[in-house]
Amino acid sequence: MKALQFLEKFKTPVVMGDEPDREILKMVARTALRTKLHEALADQLTDIVVNSVLCIRKPEEGIDLFMVEIMHMRHKFDVDTRLVQGLVLDHGSRHPDMKRRAENCFILTGNVSLEYEKSEINAGFFYSNAEQREAMVSAERRQVDERVQKIIELKNKV
Repeated sequence: MKALQFLEKFKTPVVMGDEPDREILKMVARTALRTKLHEALADQLTDIVVNSVLCIRKPEEGIDLFMVEIMHMRHKFDVDTRLVQGLVLDHGSRHPDMKRRAENCFILTGNVSLEYEKSEINAGFFYSNAEQREAMVSAERRQVDERVQKIIELKNKV
């Protein structure tokens, strides 16, 4: 309790006007990081940590740390750590002929499945003839085709 009272009296605001004081934030981050990491790595990560927090900061709101994603790259070293301001897609290519690198492109991200998904409930369909089965398969295919067509229409519109 005494420590909290002391900290209340001792605290210094880090926001001067609209923008936070970047140097004070760097000092705080550097101090915290040097308690856990080697000095050289902590100094490198200081700018990355401060820039990442300022990137997602909204005035008059708390910082939502879920807006920062930490990705571990197994084939890289600690000193290769960097901040990417934007969206990082960690999916590989989905087709062997797909390009591995794309520049100046438009990327659509969506949370809509483009394949028929079986229901979570174990249900059985019994068909009295092959035409009923074919009708079911074509209905499933039509549903997926409609989703794809809507995406193509959006692409043409943009």
